[in-house]
Amino acid sequence: MTDIDYLLRNHPFAATMSAEHVDTLRNCGASFVSFERGGRIVSEGKDAEACFFIIHGDVAIELYVRGAESRTIETVHGGEIVGWSWLFAPYLGTSDAVALGHVTAIRIDAERLRATMDAEPQFGYEMMLILANVMASRIAATRLRLLDIYESSADRATIRSQDSQPVG
Repeated sequence: MTDIDYLLRNHPFAATMSAEHVDTLRNCGASFVSFERGGRIVSEGKDAEACFFIIHGDVAIELYVRGAESRTIETVHGGEIVGWSWLFAPYLGTSDAVALGHVTAIRIDAERLRATMDAEPQFGYEMMLILANVMASRIAATRLRLLDIYESSADRATIRSQDSQPVG
């Protein structure tokens, strides 16, 4: 068993997958990659060419906010995945994913993965169920983060407007 086999079989994303489906996943162009602090793993608006199984390290999922700096909406850790935009046309990143330190991951080729999911419906269905859970948790995390951002902005605006009121 290679290191990639071992790491894929023991990655929490693949914990519920059959050994056959983990082999199928590995055969979708699985390779080791690493990123240093600040390295872009996924870029918003750029081709989403891969899915990344994070082995070690932390990754900031960031959204660009017009007129402001990018905002981190979630931090992904070892044992999680980065990238699901590869699954839906036009296959463009919907956010940035940036390494917060040294990150090691297994990269799965998106084109091969999509083709395999189409060709092997049981594998495709299993992948979709697992990815749907990832997407649902990311959407929930984004919602909470945005509520926090807007609540904080509203509180600051209220405080500013109260500070600017004439004193009687």
